[in-house]
Amino acid sequence: MSPSGAARNEGNRQLPLSDLLALGSQIRTDDTPESILHEVAETLRRVVASPQVYVRLRHVESDAFEAAAFAGVSAEVEARLRAEPVLPGTYPSLLRPELRLSDSFLLPPGSPAPNAADAAAAPPDTATLLVPLRGRGDRLIGVIYSAISNPSILDQAAAHVMEAIARQAALAVENVRLAERSARLLAKEQLLAELGRDVSATLDLHAILSRTVERLALAFGSGSLCLIEPDGALVVAAAAPDDVNLIGQRLAVGQGMVGWVAQQGRSFFTADAASDPSLAPLHPAYHACIVAPLRSGGRVIGTLNVGSPNSAAFSFEDVDLLEAIAAQVGGPITGAQLYHESQRLAAHIQRHADQLAVLNTIARTASATLEQETSLPEVTAQIRNGFGYDQVDIFLVDDETNELVIAASCGILPPMDGNYRQHINLGLIGRAARSGQTVRVDDVHAEPGYFSVAERSSTRAELCVPIMASGRTLGLINLESPHLHGFQDEDVAILETIADVLAGTLENARLYRRAQAAAVLEERNRLARELHDSVSQQLFSMTLTAQAARTQLEKNPQRVALQLERLQETATAALAEMRALIFQLRPPALRDQGLVAALQQHAQALSRREGLAIALRVVGDDRLARGLEQPLFRIVQEALNNVVKHANARNVAVALEFGSERILLRVSDDGQGFDPEATPSGRGRHLGMISMRERAAEIGGTMDLRSMIGGGTEVIVSVPRAGRAE
Repeated sequence: MSPSGAARNEGNRQLPLSDLLALGSQIRTDDTPESILHEVAETLRRVVASPQVYVRLRHVESDAFEAAAFAGVSAEVEARLRAEPVLPGTYPSLLRPELRLSDSFLLPPGSPAPNAADAAAAPPDTATLLVPLRGRGDRLIGVIYSAISNPSILDQAAAHVMEAIARQAALAVENVRLAERSARLLAKEQLLAELGRDVSATLDLHAILSRTVERLALAFGSGSLCLIEPDGALVVAAAAPDDVNLIGQRLAVGQGMVGWVAQQGRSFFTADAASDPSLAPLHPAYHACIVAPLRSGGRVIGTLNVGSPNSAAFSFEDVDLLEAIAAQVGGPITGAQLYHESQRLAAHIQRHADQLAVLNTIARTASATLEQETSLPEVTAQIRNGFGYDQVDIFLVDDETNELVIAASCGILPPMDGNYRQHINLGLIGRAARSGQTVRVDDVHAEPGYFSVAERSSTRAELCVPIMASGRTLGLINLESPHLHGFQDEDVAILETIADVLAGTLENARLYRRAQAAAVLEERNRLARELHDSVSQQLFSMTLTAQAARTQLEKNPQRVALQLERLQETATAALAEMRALIFQLRPPALRDQGLVAALQQHAQALSRREGLAIALRVVGDDRLARGLEQPLFRIVQEALNNVVKHANARNVAVALEFGSERILLRVSDDGQGFDPEATPSGRGRHLGMISMRERAAEIGGTMDLRSMIGGGTEVIVSVPRAGRAE
């Protein structure tokens, strides 16, 4: 080399050295390994007057040497170099000792290259100088390729300068990589801290899942979360916005990479998911995929999944990060699931408690009276308001006409005519009444047997529950909804329970009406017998006596007075008999002398007839009972009637206390008693109790019954004074 050429080259070398030799210590925040190496390549190209320089950098995970920086390289050659990395172990076999120049190697023109891309990249008739990039511990982290048009200009000194620059570049690259790793670790710690704060601050499962996939999207560009359902299937429960179409996708445990992770409890990482169809990524466009198991309490509860169309998108550091996120959220997810389940169970229990309260109210309303005209409309309103149904109707069966008659209606639909009747062979309610089975239709428009009325054209779903007693259909409860599939199995169970309650009430009402009719008929027959046996006979006797007197008037006038006296006696006796019968219907003393006098007369008559010892005790002024005499008298009359028929008692006490606010009546006996909770042994006593209770309710009062087997019975009635009804 001539002195002038050496001086020129020395000037070229000196120009960038101050900056290049400081590379290892001066790192900017925006520096990357590629930007540093690009600066080095451009500088070395000028230093050695090279046509082209490029740098291969060792990948931190695969150890392959990938093209990372270029100077003077065409775009076509750059693309090929990037596409073909040099595999580990390639360089030692090519670098022979005779090619060594200091720590570098100078390959003559036409020498074998590390791979085909390197061979194609070398300009014709040029040598290639390979300068190692050695990091800490003399570890090879890259190689600088410099095309040398005139190898004669290179000497040991030039090689030392280039190697010094390479060492500084390697140090800078390692520092940048260390800074990048520190930044990633810091970002990882920050992500985990923020995620931990987010998921630990709530028991809302949806919020936990949403925040988890949001963090996955920030860290990996995608993300989804699968949970194992109670039936054992894996279901995508949450996904980042770009993967939202995956939500709801189901797959079996063991199916594809996600199912494998759920089954094995180990993470899975691939950069080429498309190469094996059995891997079955959640998204068909994914090539790089990581799946990590979600654990809680030592068991797998689901998976975290990330993916990318870029095969080089993820590293093993990303696997560690995804596993750390999975460890962070597994426990909170289980906690939220348990909380959600406890809330669901609590709501279920509360709903059942509310339903039982409504059912109890309905049962009390239905059993409080035997008057259907009063109870059924109230029951219908309670069903609708208590359970939130749109429309509730109650129909009763008219056995004589074989028709269903509307008895009560409540809801959003226009009310039917109060006289509405429908033949039992028509419609869904007819089918339920005929079969005695519940009928539920989710879409009435698709039901061939549906019978519509103009007022109910908006109905879409219907539920008909028959009210059955002793194998007979007494009526039915009909629900209608303007929504398709408006009724569920729970609604069927509720309505069937209500129907059972109403069945007993309707049957009791039917029996009560029959008993009332029978009692009226019996009373008529008794009065007919009494009139026939007493008054009728006496009237007949009076007729005969009058005829005899008329005959004697002509033949023996002296005997007429005797006949008239006998006629008067018979008439007096007939009048007494008639008064006794009238007293039984409405005692004159009740009208003329008041409640206490009427009770005294009734008690005396009953004592003489039945041999009972009846004690009447009165406290206060019976004038406070004005307007209440008739029902109170009938209650005492019915109570004493029950004593005579059922109690087998010898003593009865009747106590009346007239207070300023209320009137208290007690009728107690020393008879055989009975169990009030047991089914009544006879309809007479049962209906008598109902009659007394209804009479007390009619005047705003209440009736309480106390009895025990062998301990007698006590009936207690409390009513407000007339004009003070509560």
